Amino acid sequence: MTAQINDSFRHNDTEFSLSGISEGELFEPSLLDLNPAGTCTACWRGYQAIFAVSNSHLVLDTLHVNLIAEGEGYEPQVGPQINGVTPTGTDGEFDWFNNHYEGLDYHLEYSGGLLITDGFIQDLYVHMGFHAAWKYKSVIELIFANGILQQEFDRSERMAEIRERMIQARNEDVESKMPSDDEIHDFVERSFDRTYRM
Repeated sequence: MTAQINDSFRHNDTEFSLSGISEGELFEPSLLDLNPAGTCTACWRGYQAIFAVSNSHLVLDTLHVNLIAEGEGYEPQVGPQINGVTPTGTDGEFDWFNNHYEGLDYHLEYSGGLLITDGFIQDLYVHMGFHAAWKYKSVIELIFANGILQQEFDRSERMAEIRERMIQARNEDVESKMPSDDEIHDFVERSFDRTYRM
């Protein structure tokens, strides 16, 4: 398995990683008639989204997606126009995606919380899934109702407390025994799950 490419969130002139979603998925490509294909082990789902707040409203700002034609091989497919934006092709920075939508300003009606993070602590890197919010120095929680930003909280101190407990528990587990097959399976499942409880 491989660590996965994070979605991003542009907020207050900073690009954060999106590390937690309290209510289901934030964005589903099939709603835009897209069927992403994972052709890179670092992005099994086949897309990376960049979200933002525009005039207090949650938007999908940028979408990098890999689309392939049905049939044999990996023949690239040009995606449809979305919100008046035609995709561009492969570029140098995101060369594992073949469709790039910039400046979408596509409104999302999400209700719930998001954890956006910055300052990843490299010592906590695991080559698997998405990295949890407690692995970052800066954590902000944004609360939305029907896509409108309602509240913002700095959760960095709380995540530091959780980080300390997680490291301590991990060290105790390493000293005590090897994990069972079920524990390994649970770890893998949690690594790809970004949900959190509010």
